[in-house]
Amino acid sequence: MDRMVLNEANLTNAVLARTVLTRSDLGGAVIEGADFSDAVLDLPQKQALCKYASGTNPITGVSTRVSLGCGNTRRNAYGTPSSPLLSAPPEKLLNRDGFCDEATGLCEAK
Repeated sequence: MDRMVLNEANLTNAVLARTVLTRSDLGGAVIEGADFSDAVLDLPQKQALCKYASGTNPITGVSTRVSLGCGNTRRNAYGTPSSPLLSAPPEKLLNRDGFCDEATGLCEAK
């Protein structure tokens, strides 16, 4: 999704974890409940989104503001994809077929 024009896009409750949104235009996008965990965004774009970010993603349980790193002095709220020890992925993980456990949405670590 690098260099995408997503003006006024409806990203409500979207899971955008680890997406690359550099040079993308999200002006006026609806991001309530969107999860941007470990997403790569330009700093000015992140700051603009933080001005109106709200909600919690119903799938991952992560706050939109937390996933964007709003109010955080670090560039990314959880670290970076290249430093997994600093990363804190959402509790609810997806496997390639969907959720591991339909009741809880949690996957067992193997």
